[in-house]
Amino acid sequence: MIRTALAASAAAIAIAASASAQEGDAPNFVALGVATAPDHPGSDEYRILPFGAGRARLGGVVLQVEGPGLSAAFLDTGRVEAGAYARWYGGRDNDIDDAVVRLLPEADGGVVAGGFVRVLAAQGLASEFDRVYFSARAGADVTGEYDGLFWSASAAYATPLSRSTLFIANLSVSGTPDSFADQLFSVDAAGFAASGLPVYAADGGVQDIGLTLFLDHQVSENWSVTGVLGVSQLQGDYADSPIVTIRGSDTPVFAGIGIGRRF
Repeated sequence: MIRTALAASAAAIAIAASASAQEGDAPNFVALGVATAPDHPGSDEYRILPFGAGRARLGGVVLQVEGPGLSAAFLDTGRVEAGAYARWYGGRDNDIDDAVVRLLPEADGGVVAGGFVRVLAAQGLASEFDRVYFSARAGADVTGEYDGLFWSASAAYATPLSRSTLFIANLSVSGTPDSFADQLFSVDAAGFAASGLPVYAADGGVQDIGLTLFLDHQVSENWSVTGVLGVSQLQGDYADSPIVTIRGSDTPVFAGIGIGRRF
């Protein structure tokens, strides 16, 4: 998904900066990059998009930009971060490559806001400096487009490969409500008449499970380059939708690269 790719690409830089901060470096940073992501949810067509990331401590609050989202950690103990977030969930417009799916009704995007927590759960498992992070977030659409709960959870393993290179593997699962599944993955009678895709009703639940690999290389004291490669597997009604099985793919992949500066 587009939002997943941009958020994961930005989160890679955020986790890398946080891991470095644990070793005494300044946690503040800004970064820019590009990512390739599916053209729309369930698509096998791809587009290239820019993304931004950033982190800054203002007083006792840690502000962080993650692609199409913004978070504010009001609790930061070094091992636990918790706070509020807002994130854009993309829909499907008529500016997509698939001529058949383009005949279906457009689905508006929305802004989801809620709370998050991230915990440094363990360190020194396989080496002196490796770390395991657990995180979770849950929220609701504040723009009124979708009803129900949007949520995600992840486990990340970070370990340095050298003094200047950090490797991160992130396993994640996310879920969206019935209203989102219905608008993005269902085909009603009008959609069938317009596109020829079979009528289908999708219910919400676990949307996808993903694995993302990050490599962050510090090229100087302040500058670094982060590469991202990930794949996810759509689940349940999302994977069985004709938008996916006939016109798209249930295993979207994405890749990104960003350049960041710590300060």
